[in-house]
Amino acid sequence: MNFIEYLSNSERMILDGPMGTELDRRGIDISLPLWSAAATYENPGTIQTIHTDYINAGVDIITSNTFRTDTRTFQKAGFHMNDARQATLRAVELAQNAINRAITTKPIWIAGSMSPLEDCYRPDLSPDFDTALKEHREKARWLSSACVDFILIETMNNIQEASAAAQAAIETGLPVAVSFILTDKDHILNGDKIIDAHDHLKDTGIHLFSINCCHHQIISDFILKYIHKLHLPLMVYPNADHYDPASGWKTDPVFSPQIYSEIAAKWFEQGVRIIGACCGTGPEFIQHIGHLKNSPV
Repeated sequence: MNFIEYLSNSERMILDGPMGTELDRRGIDISLPLWSAAATYENPGTIQTIHTDYINAGVDIITSNTFRTDTRTFQKAGFHMNDARQATLRAVELAQNAINRAITTKPIWIAGSMSPLEDCYRPDLSPDFDTALKEHREKARWLSSACVDFILIETMNNIQEASAAAQAAIETGLPVAVSFILTDKDHILNGDKIIDAHDHLKDTGIHLFSINCCHHQIISDFILKYIHKLHLPLMVYPNADHYDPASGWKTDPVFSPQIYSEIAAKWFEQGVRIIGACCGTGPEFIQHIGHLKNSPV
């Protein structure tokens, strides 16, 4: 049984939480441009421990630490294409090791992460379609060769690059999920309409639509307006904080694991299929939502 077959037979699933901000919380350097990718070589034990912590918290899916393991980013840091490839393969291996050593009888799936080629919050830097297709195709093939269960194209900030990444991922034959950052319930970060993104990507053949890396209220507003208009299963994973393009990150002092459990319960009731967590959260947030997948539908 592959991931999509499993999803079709499961009412609800739990995705893991962030790797980058969790590494930072544990004292690991996540300086740009590599972000969390440097830890693949410098702190592999911590990465594997974080995967294990998420598994113990009750997830069904862990995400490989491959968010920034692309050639473009590695070249900015003074490395080469083969270094990016090896980091991708090693990151997936760390996820596989965590699963192999886990004390669980249920299947744990690996999402192979692909990110925007430039800064997630700078859609103006996004390359043209053909350039994006070429570079995402390289990364997608690495993830496929590493045997991830599906490809998660996440934190996308415009339809054009998301479409290029989706085409590259679909070419591998693996299931594909695409996730966007929203500025409000209707719009992606660059101003594109989110429903246009869904409709276009549905036609390309992706398997799962997603929203991530934005405040939970934006996601709640999106779900309320669009859940009955979507033709693809929906996954969501919010930040603990809120990003304002004009003033940067703002802390949400009332967002706690307990509050998130209440929010996530409502999302599942509204029809969301997979829920996880993004920047600023951690295993304790997942621990509080893990039981929700077994609640009556």
